[in-house]
Amino acid sequence: MRTLIRMASIFSRIQPHRIPQFSRRFLNVAAASLKDTSQLFNQCNELMTWLRRKTGLEISSVLAIGTSSYGRSLFASKPIEDGDCILKIPYTAHLTSDKILPEVESLIVDDVGTISRLAVVLLAEQKLGKNSDWFPYLNNLPHAVNMHNTIFWAPEELNMIQQSSIYDETVNLKSSLAREFSALKPVLQHFPSIFGDIRLDDFMHAYTLVISRAWGTSNCISLVPFADFLNHDGASEAVLLNDDDKEISEVIADRNYSVGEEVLIRYGKFSNSTLMLDYGFTLPHNINDQRSEKFR
Repeated sequence: MRTLIRMASIFSRIQPHRIPQFSRRFLNVAAASLKDTSQLFNQCNELMTWLRRKTGLEISSVLAIGTSSYGRSLFASKPIEDGDCILKIPYTAHLTSDKILPEVESLIVDDVGTISRLAVVLLAEQKLGKNSDWFPYLNNLPHAVNMHNTIFWAPEELNMIQQSSIYDETVNLKSSLAREFSALKPVLQHFPSIFGDIRLDDFMHAYTLVISRAWGTSNCISLVPFADFLNHDGASEAVLLNDDDKEISEVIADRNYSVGEEVLIRYGKFSNSTLMLDYGFTLPHNINDQRSEKFR
């Protein structure tokens, strides 16, 4: 049975990645040095090789990884027609919270949320570095300095939006993350060989990677490599679908694409406040913004 795997509210404001208000190109060489372009090529090649090995499938024959000013993006490498299945990712390539090591799971208190648990999995894999089976995927995730969610804003930047709802939501989220980290810190410190020396900033980065890139699935939430390079268009009807019978996630195109066009999907029907808090971007003329919303 195929189901839509998008969830609502803060628990479900978890999806992939960003960018709509600027022009997009198949490869923005002008914004990157030759070294950066070569590094991108090598990282993407490693990721696709890893995905083929992990899934035993060619996950897409019509999408190619490129970049824009905001990071990785997916572009049509062949003409795409409305209704085409353009991407298939088996569950075997999903990174999920149930991959927490049993000895770690046994010490985590029940009120630690699912997003934080997946963040813990991510932290353990990041500590392994190149020894992690997920390294080709982890190597493509953005560093904290490249994330623009409001929890990473400097105090003087936050003060500029002090009269808006996003300010209050940011303060509340930072307080919530501090509490979650306090509950997890004794567990993380108990396993230095697994996690190393984790600080609040490290946890916030991992948490934000999850909340901005993960998808709701039958396993609650999952990081879905390659799919999280798809950027957001609030008017798109294309979403990531979950087929539990076939144990695969897929995307169906909602319109035609020419070669070189960026392929977009909808993360959810989110206001600019939610987009800024969870994903680090806003949309001009966002059809899901409330008229009364103060933040622009």
